[in-house]
Amino acid sequence: MRHSVALAFAVPCLLLGALASFGRADDMVDQREQAFRTEAEQAFVLDQMRLLLSSITEIEEGLGTGDLNLVAREAAARGRKANITLARPPSLAAKESDAWKAMFLSVRNGFDAVADQAQAHAPAATISKTLADTMRNCVACHQTYRIAVEPR
Repeated sequence: MRHSVALAFAVPCLLLGALASFGRADDMVDQREQAFRTEAEQAFVLDQMRLLLSSITEIEEGLGTGDLNLVAREAAARGRKANITLARPPSLAAKESDAWKAMFLSVRNGFDAVADQAQAHAPAATISKTLADTMRNCVACHQTYRIAVEPR
């Protein structure tokens, strides 16, 4: 009896949910600003993003295990201090808007702050909060921009 009642309730809910969302995926339009880059520039930017994600994973691992040396090392590797002389495609800087630069600078500075906190043996909760604040810049950038290869 209980299974029949649950099934009688679940099936209409599933059908209503399917009907309510019917066609929405096709109707969605990406409203983000296109950031046109050459293929080499796009590859560089995407590689940097993957490095950031990889370091975030390692930072979280270090926070979870109490290995603040790992946290400091990974965060410092993605910070501004360590990347000031990073070899970038020469044409990239001219294509970056002030808003793009500000977001990415905040990300790099945030990683420096995480590294500094880890080196000072700050509590994991403090470091985690700084990392979360830093990642909000990542989210904001991804919500604002979409990298597209320049038309030829």
